[in-house]
Amino acid sequence: MAPDRENSSPSNMDQTSSDAEPYPFESSVTLQSIHERTTINSTLTSDYATQWGPVEAFRELVQNWWDGIIQSFKLSEQDIKVTRRENDDEIVYTAISPGSYRDIARSHECLGYIRWSQQDGAGTVEITNRQATLEPCHMNMGSTTKATDENQIGMHGEGLKIALLVLMRSPQNHAVRCRSGGFEWTFNFTNQRRLTTRLVRMAPSTISKADDKVSTPVPAASNQDTQILIGTKAKGRNEDGYPVEREEVTRDQFTNWTRAALFLQGISSKDIVRTKYGDLLTDPRFKGRIYLKSFLLKESHEGNLANMGNETWGYGYNLANGTTNRERNSMASSNDESRTILAIWESVLVIRGDLIGNLHRLLGSQIDYADLKGAAKYVQKETGKRITTYINEELKGSWCYTANEKNLNPRFDQIVEALGRTPLEVNESYWAILKDSGFRTADEEEMKRFDEAAIIPNNDNPFQIRLRRLIRGALEVCLLTVGTDVVFVKAKSTSNVNWTGTDSRYSHESKTLKIHEKWSIKQGAMPELGQPQLTSTHSILLGAAQWLVRDAFSQIPTHLFGFYDQRDPFRAMGQRNLSLCRKQAVAQGCRRIDELVQIQRVINFKVYDCGSFNKLVVKWNKHAAWSTECRATVQLHRKSTCWSAVREIVNGGDVVSLNMRCCSHITEIPHKTFPATICYAAIIPFEKESFEVQVEKGQNYALVMYNPDDLKALAVFGEGSNEENRSRGQEIRNPFAQQADFQSPKPVVKLPPQSVVPSKRPWGK
Repeated sequence: MAPDRENSSPSNMDQTSSDAEPYPFESSVTLQSIHERTTINSTLTSDYATQWGPVEAFRELVQNWWDGIIQSFKLSEQDIKVTRRENDDEIVYTAISPGSYRDIARSHECLGYIRWSQQDGAGTVEITNRQATLEPCHMNMGSTTKATDENQIGMHGEGLKIALLVLMRSPQNHAVRCRSGGFEWTFNFTNQRRLTTRLVRMAPSTISKADDKVSTPVPAASNQDTQILIGTKAKGRNEDGYPVEREEVTRDQFTNWTRAALFLQGISSKDIVRTKYGDLLTDPRFKGRIYLKSFLLKESHEGNLANMGNETWGYGYNLANGTTNRERNSMASSNDESRTILAIWESVLVIRGDLIGNLHRLLGSQIDYADLKGAAKYVQKETGKRITTYINEELKGSWCYTANEKNLNPRFDQIVEALGRTPLEVNESYWAILKDSGFRTADEEEMKRFDEAAIIPNNDNPFQIRLRRLIRGALEVCLLTVGTDVVFVKAKSTSNVNWTGTDSRYSHESKTLKIHEKWSIKQGAMPELGQPQLTSTHSILLGAAQWLVRDAFSQIPTHLFGFYDQRDPFRAMGQRNLSLCRKQAVAQGCRRIDELVQIQRVINFKVYDCGSFNKLVVKWNKHAAWSTECRATVQLHRKSTCWSAVREIVNGGDVVSLNMRCCSHITEIPHKTFPATICYAAIIPFEKESFEVQVEKGQNYALVMYNPDDLKALAVFGEGSNEENRSRGQEIRNPFAQQADFQSPKPVVKLPPQSVVPSKRPWGK
């Protein structure tokens, strides 16, 4: 049943129902209830909050001083200005109102002051609030919480008590007293190491004497104002409960303490960029200091990172809003702190666009600056656009990248150099921001430019055609690159931007190798290879083809070399050492190119008109490429019947077979003439260095030659010329020099023109 409130009294309210035990009634202690003196013993012991130092303790006292001014005079933070003056024996900070506000009678009236002074060789600090009174209840834990006041940052109600503990225990060992409400408050430790407060009512004469200080900004009234005095010489008990002589506060100590409040630092207005989210402090002295509503939360300076979790900061900040953790050394939520700091930067860039370079250096540094923790998550798109503009306009010669990207791309330096840029390494967090703003990796930029570049069609450029055939033939050595199409592209993208370009771009997905057009002509390939002007075309082709084959294989992801088919000769090696497998694929491809170029240089295929018949003569040098112990297969195909098949081979069609149905296998028979209606094939020792056969007139022939004992070797296509009738202009037309070169390439090319790999499959099947 609810109590009868009309008839209730303190006496009957102290009683419960008849079957319950009584509970005690405790009267609250107020200044009015104290006759002369009283002692308040706290439950706090001297070892509470050991992580706090004198700066944190002073911060709590200054915070109470500041909040007291706001409450007493009904002001906002913007209504208060703090001035500073000093001389050899005194430093005074005075809070004034710049104008007539609310309950303040006069403009520039003193609202309170903080004063360090030296008298008789002893330094003392006075913190004075006008029109404020300290009550005994304020010594209880949680009694002074300010959680519901938007203008004040305290919320746990412990600041004053912890400040007293810190200032009185070692190594500070300062005496702390207070005058408020007409009482003298003396703080100390008991012999049990507990905080104790002794209140003694002041006599009128004592009050008059204490208030008579002409050097202070305004005389403090002990019965109307609150004044805390730190550092007065007196006896007390230390943190262990033993008697001790208290120590003064030196000038250097006091100066160090003033870091606790931004408005006590005398920072120039040009070093503060103010925003609605808080202030950016550009003065180097404030690097690593984080303030909340002008009061220090944490700081970092050389040799002391204890309060920062070993974090490195680029600037200082004064946060406009937020709540703190219990220790008052950080925001209650690290995410809130990160969001607020980034919001400050975003607002700063609107006011001071010239600071975008400063933000870029912070974001891109290899130092993990705590200023921008979580930047990849919280940076707004508008800020990303500002950064993009800065890099593109101010750092247009740079190329941003991460260490991880460079490690994964062995061609990174080559690509960036080809793009005409200077590498600029950034951290992963910054790269995430740049990526969202449209930046590409070097690999992606290369792919984009090659994709945009127009393809150069096969034309009458013999150098381009021969180089293309060599490269395609070499790529057939590896199952990963079988069927690769090889094209040349222009050095201008669809966006009409010229680019130096890297050598090539290989796409494993589409089986396409795109080559920069500088390689399509002899004059473009020579400087890339560093070859002199008088170098032969064969040497340039050899160097260019091998260079580009190596470049193509280098672009294939290493792990793919572990997925060979069982028939692949590199499978076993690939399973053990993938990088070695890549090297062997390159070596095999380059060997095919070298063999073909060597033999092609020494091959000589001529047609002699012997009157009633023609003699076909093939000659070569046995020391070129192949072993003198190997055999050579020589095939002579009629153009009239087999040109389409030969053309397919030239353009990358099926492989040549020993059992081609069009060929009759013959041996050399002197003075015997074979009919002109068939094709011929013969296997002869390579060391013989020549082959000849007599045929009836009426047909033109083309030569195909390869090593049947080495299925990885390239085939050679020969040119036929009429030696006897050359002077009369009756040279037999070479199909490979003209017609074959102009054929449109197949959409899917299986083998390189001018080079083939023999197989056992019968012709036509």
